[in-house]
Amino acid sequence: MPSAPAAFYDYAVAIDPGVASDLARARHLALAADEGAAKELLLSLMPAIEQADRDDLMLEVLAQLGEIYLVRTAYDGVTEAVRRIHDCLHTYRQIRSGQRPDLAGQVTLSDAEIDQMLCRYTRRALFLQIGLAAAHGEHEAAESGLRDLIDHDLPTGPAELAGDHRRLVTHARVVCAVALCDDDLHVQSIPLWEKVFDDLDGPGDGSEDDDSLRVLAGTGYGRFCVETGRLVEAEPWLRRAEARAREHGWELAAARTQLERASATWSAGDRSIAQELVHAAYPSIAEHARAHDVSRCWLYFGLISISVEALDDADERLGHAERHWRELGRPLHIHRILLQRSWVDILRGDFDAARTRVQAARELLDEWPRHSWLQYARLDDHLGSILRAEALADPGAGQEKFARAAELKIPAALAVDSVRYAIGDADARMRWAAHVSARMLAGAFAVAWEWGNTAVLRELIEYHCARGTFNAPEVVVSADWADTATAAVPVDETGEYALVASGHGSVAAGPLTALGALPALEMDPGAGAVLAHYRELAAQRYGRQVTADGTAWPTWP
Repeated sequence: MPSAPAAFYDYAVAIDPGVASDLARARHLALAADEGAAKELLLSLMPAIEQADRDDLMLEVLAQLGEIYLVRTAYDGVTEAVRRIHDCLHTYRQIRSGQRPDLAGQVTLSDAEIDQMLCRYTRRALFLQIGLAAAHGEHEAAESGLRDLIDHDLPTGPAELAGDHRRLVTHARVVCAVALCDDDLHVQSIPLWEKVFDDLDGPGDGSEDDDSLRVLAGTGYGRFCVETGRLVEAEPWLRRAEARAREHGWELAAARTQLERASATWSAGDRSIAQELVHAAYPSIAEHARAHDVSRCWLYFGLISISVEALDDADERLGHAERHWRELGRPLHIHRILLQRSWVDILRGDFDAARTRVQAARELLDEWPRHSWLQYARLDDHLGSILRAEALADPGAGQEKFARAAELKIPAALAVDSVRYAIGDADARMRWAAHVSARMLAGAFAVAWEWGNTAVLRELIEYHCARGTFNAPEVVVSADWADTATAAVPVDETGEYALVASGHGSVAAGPLTALGALPALEMDPGAGAVLAHYRELAAQRYGRQVTADGTAWPTWP
């Protein structure tokens, strides 16, 4: 059993080594993902601690229980732990300020020990509140709490708590960054990840707490890299996190790195390796009942089944993923899995069922407070794909369905393509054009070709060939792309919208030239601007001006 870390139990050890040893053992169990045993041990300590009237030890128990409840998504338990911590600390603040002379004579701790206790557990409670806010998607509240935690009792706080404070701040940053990525806010997480790795610079002290934090950060950042298209960068982070986890015998932590590596290999097109990694990760993830990760495993099991055309198996496995996410109350993840399951319906030829799932996904998006136009554009594009598949399956009614598909897919593609003109970073712009808008434009071309509408096809070709304007502004202004990045959904040709998060949204001073949106294009002196109808639909549905104001460009010789 590890020795009790002085940063946590320095004054407790001097008074009650036995309890301190049990607290250290509970911490050890929690880090090894044996939260059930850790909880039972902590709860078993409470009667003796209450009988001894040891508030300092009770606060440590409550803080550890709060972290366990947070990890296991038992949020009512977190709330209760925070409440009890605050109640206790409030009493001690009254004692220190002279407001409770009736209790002062019962206190056995010195003033210095009380001050240390107040500082330590105020910070621990702040951490729990940050984690709770992040878990509920209340990112502004989490950010505010993080600022409070960073600034708490600085620079006058007890020096012996400095290391503990740094660990809490870094841990809180990881929690906030991961929560942002869960809500498709990858770009907003970048400053947090940068701070995390500033905090963790160097080899570390080799303690369980330090190594656990490095595993957590490496796994979270590896997932961020996968979801933003940085597959090469993800691999070493995940490998190092897995090696560190296995060194300590943390099987669940190692399995979670395998799951992220599976996601990376799937994105890279190596389906067999992805299958091996998911199957290797699943037993430990299932044993520890991590519902979110269990759902993600079932998602990949479903994708694997789709890839071998085992549609009944795919539907069952994706259904398991949906059920777990519904139990967790994660509407955005339910939205995604419904879109995924609709592909099974499409492949079965059950187009009405596919539309029903897409409509349910739209309703969830309507209820999501952070929905973006980009997510709706993706929905419309997907609905257009259903109509396209239906038209190909029923040539007799194909023309009408192709026309309706074009009404959905072309405006969505134009709106998504227009984003690249607002991206100041050249690499991010390239990623967007190559991996996001190109896929949706390809779908627009396909439906125009299959429809046999040569006029629309010519106009799409003309639009695609004219790649934008160049100007020399004083400052490059970034548009709202940074707030609309969405995570990749690994389904056939679905666009990986989060790839843009690999770049930066704006620059302080503009380059010599900047890419700008196209003006309207005219292919014929006697005709109007190309794609005018579809551009108007893009503006109405998504608020995107596909072309710049000004005189139309004639494209005839």
